[in-house]
Amino acid sequence: MILVTSAGGNVGRHILPKLIEKGLSIRAMDINPQAENLKEIGVQEVFIGDASKQEDMEKAMLGCEQVLYIPPFFTYTETKMAKLCIDTAIRHHVRQFVMTSVTHPIMSTLLQHTQKRDAEEYLIYAGLQHQLNYTILQPMHYNHNFNVQAVAASNTYQSFYDIHTKLSYVDAEDVGEVCAKVLCEEGHANATYELCGPDFYSPSDLVAVYNEVTSGHAMASYIDVEELCDLMHLQDSYGRECFRCLAETYSIYGIAGNPNVLTWLLGRAPTTFREYVIKELKK
Repeated sequence: MILVTSAGGNVGRHILPKLIEKGLSIRAMDINPQAENLKEIGVQEVFIGDASKQEDMEKAMLGCEQVLYIPPFFTYTETKMAKLCIDTAIRHHVRQFVMTSVTHPIMSTLLQHTQKRDAEEYLIYAGLQHQLNYTILQPMHYNHNFNVQAVAASNTYQSFYDIHTKLSYVDAEDVGEVCAKVLCEEGHANATYELCGPDFYSPSDLVAVYNEVTSGHAMASYIDVEELCDLMHLQDSYGRECFRCLAETYSIYGIAGNPNVLTWLLGRAPTTFREYVIKELKK
């Protein structure tokens, strides 16, 4: 049995189908009761609980041999939650711990990156001290942040950072395929893998690709980060600060990675943004 944390979130829902395709037995953990519907896609067990509480984590871990740790979204206690999950896995003699982190956790202007940096460090030391078989996966900015259906409906892609700044991207289903590979194969102990696709696009570039595929006339537009947070009804002060840091860092610097490692792991070229758009339009 594999425990998957934050399984009902946006990332988890993209990754789980790839694990299920491999016939893996999944216990999905999430704080949201709606995660119960994950059974409809083939998840064997769902545990509704708070990953920041030791009692819940102990119950969720019971009987699991492997862990796929997916971090919560913009949570102030993210590092603490990762440490709790790692410690619990060690107590339960889990044979493999796979952490999904982020590309370039060393980028200190991004709050959620530094949380993951500290979580990675803790896992590395725990692996050494307790002979824990671990793998760290570092995915790039996800393709699905460009919501194809929303752009089709509004004819607009709103970006909370400069629409001319370029970022690298990765397809979440590619990440799910790598998760399944690492969980099923030997030879990935003590590894840290950067997972990045081949594209390096600005929001304006993304819309241009979308228009080429659809023969559409969508536009990229800038939305102030505070307005975005209000539209999302995001009241949490830490979450809002994470978005502010993203907006500033992406606008000034962007973010970039390299697709070589992902290409090697997949045994094929990673999914392009164009392929992602075509795939989403078929849904």
